Amino acid sequence: MTASRPRGGPSAIRRVAVVIVVLAAVGTAVLVAVDSGVDSEAFLFAAFMAAVGLAGAAVVGRGPDVTRDAALALGVCAAVVYDAAVLFGAAGAVASIAAITVGVAGSVIAANALARRLADATRIPGAPGPTAALLGHSRAVHGVGFSPDGRLLATGSADKTAILWDVTDPAHPARAATLAGHRGAVHGLGFSPDGRLLATGSARKTVILWDVTDPAHPARAGAFTDRGAVRAVGFSPGGRLLATASAEREYSSTGTTGISLVHVAVMLWDVAAPADPAPAATLTHSRGNLWAFACAVAFSPDGQLLATVSSDQDVTLWDVTDPGHPAETATLAISSRYWLGPSVHAVAFSPDGRLLATGSDDQTVILWDVSDSARPARATTLAGRGGAVHTVAFSPDGRLLAAGSPDKTAQLWRVR
Repeated sequence: MTASRPRGGPSAIRRVAVVIVVLAAVGTAVLVAVDSGVDSEAFLFAAFMAAVGLAGAAVVGRGPDVTRDAALALGVCAAVVYDAAVLFGAAGAVASIAAITVGVAGSVIAANALARRLADATRIPGAPGPTAALLGHSRAVHGVGFSPDGRLLATGSADKTAILWDVTDPAHPARAATLAGHRGAVHGLGFSPDGRLLATGSARKTVILWDVTDPAHPARAGAFTDRGAVRAVGFSPGGRLLATASAEREYSSTGTTGISLVHVAVMLWDVAAPADPAPAATLTHSRGNLWAFACAVAFSPDGQLLATVSSDQDVTLWDVTDPGHPAETATLAISSRYWLGPSVHAVAFSPDGRLLATGSDDQTVILWDVSDSARPARATTLAGRGGAVHTVAFSPDGRLLAAGSPDKTAQLWRVR
């Protein structure tokens, strides 16, 4: 299994597509001018269409995969539809619709491309870059996790599978095995501290425990059903507890105002006996966003802190020294440059517990200094290239950070 993006076909195809978009836009301008007698209004519209085509070509050449595909589809569809309308004499109405559609869609693409450039511009000089890309999933990568000895990396995907990778040589990862058994996307996964178990969680409320003592021949060791679609899982350092973040939400109403509050829940499970897991505790906190749900969890190496992430961009640190009475210690202030709605997807502690990594929609990973859990501080920002960051994980020695993105790839960063 190759570990880096091929340099051949796709890029050549995109270059040809760029030429097609530009030529189609120019052809549209010419047709409009000929059809209308080149009056000022038609000329301005022709110039607008040409500019959109050229801008789309520029974005196709420089943007991330999802932006390139959107720009390519936008340019080709707009040019083909409008050219056909001109040829069949229905240019007026179609031109208005096309102008509005292209203008709005082009603005979204431009805004996201601008956010990407701003993220690059604000990246701290000297910050590390990706080491390798792991290509093996057919859909978006939602979960990543290293084994305790650092020799294995597990990735979970919307293709309903998890893959075990041998990353002994980080520059040349090799596929060890594919885990199949979930009926929904695999969003969360994590290794037990002794490396013998791997937990994988899906969108069908199911968590499966795998015996990965022999990575080439993993076996199913147990399973249980959560309260909602499982977004993330994480073992405590002792291995007895497993935290799960799910899409389950509870609502309540205040007695005086009748305002509904949402309680985001994180479950703790006793997995000392993998064949018979049992619920141990529920961590809840109130939020004003009725759509919020828990989407990521991570224990600190000493087991005293638990970091949880909710879908409304809220990252909370909990003191779980006494799992039966957890207490919030701090909330991380995270902002996004995406005007269509920010979201944080992932969180992970470094092996020494001094750093906390968070991954979000703006294609960046933020490293936080959490030496003082009551006063976390931003340490650095890592800018990626594969789109929104859906999952992050440190290697056991703290030198590597893995990040998974919806473009079907995972990236490795050297952070020390």
